[in-house]
Amino acid sequence: MALPQLLGSGVRLWAAFCDAHRAASVTVRYLHLAGLVVGAGAAVAADWRVLKAARAGPSQRGATLAALAHVHRVVMPALAVVVTSGVLLTAADSATFLASRLYWTKMGFVALLLVNGAGLVAAESRAAAGKGWRWLGLFSGASLFLWLLILYLGVWLTVAA
Repeated sequence: MALPQLLGSGVRLWAAFCDAHRAASVTVRYLHLAGLVVGAGAAVAADWRVLKAARAGPSQRGATLAALAHVHRVVMPALAVVVTSGVLLTAADSATFLASRLYWTKMGFVALLLVNGAGLVAAESRAAAGKGWRWLGLFSGASLFLWLLILYLGVWLTVAA
């Protein structure tokens, strides 16, 4: 069996399972939302802290950088839960989601968030070396905006689906 056929049959089996077992569907949605609450919540709080420290000057920057290292340990696993549950949610109703421009717009912004996250990590390294706080502030501002935009698009997607 070719890989596309195998994936297609797996998606059909998953969709049928979710249709037959409401608890599975609810659990996957819960995991998606819980991952967002934890991951996005930590990221948004960290973004606000960076923006505040960038304006405040050097007095708050050291503590902010130290706190950011801990935030990644929360955001990355939560993001993994969000991505995994998102794939499962998409597979459960692939005909609806894959045909939706709104879905693909949201996925584009998710990809942009991930690219921005890489830029944020690089900017943190530069800021730790005593330069690049302006970039760190810009990436944090973009992160804040993207998390909230993706959440907004996700709400629209649930209404449209």
